[in-house]
Amino acid sequence: ETPKMNIVANDNDKILVSFESATACPVEITITAEDGAIMHNWRTESPQNAVNQLLNLSELENGVYNVTLNYGVMSINRELNISRNEIKVGPPVKLYEPYFCFKNNKLLVSFLNVANKNVFLNVYKDGEHYNGFTLGKGLDIQKCIDFSMAGKGKYEVVLTDHFKEHRYTVTR
Repeated sequence: ETPKMNIVANDNDKILVSFESATACPVEITITAEDGAIMHNWRTESPQNAVNQLLNLSELENGVYNVTLNYGVMSINRELNISRNEIKVGPPVKLYEPYFCFKNNKLLVSFLNVANKNVFLNVYKDGEHYNGFTLGKGLDIQKCIDFSMAGKGKYEVVLTDHFKEHRYTVTR
């Protein structure tokens, strides 16, 4: 059974986010602005197969926001358009988390790009941009990054798709 996410807006700048799945898993709800800034974040303390969470949006300005519900290795995204005390909810888009594997100084990245929008991968070392790649708009994205010439340390890898940023840490 496919997990379900529903968002119902009411008249008081609040939304009710409902989630239902046959399998219990950790659930996280994140609301982000168009620039990627996190406006709200909530998560369960234990695996759940049903969640009903009332969120207050009264502090958000008019604009477009994304509500992402992460569960297991998948997520569901819905767009919110807030204008003049009205909240419009877009259709659900089912997303998949990227697969990262670091082995033999190589980082393997695999991502199912259901939005078919540009995907970018950036690598940071100590907060500074180290390297970056445009991975394209294809549905099936595969990338191998060779870290054999990189110095010792921690690297943060950020894969950015149309909806959100996915992070992975490489320690060399």
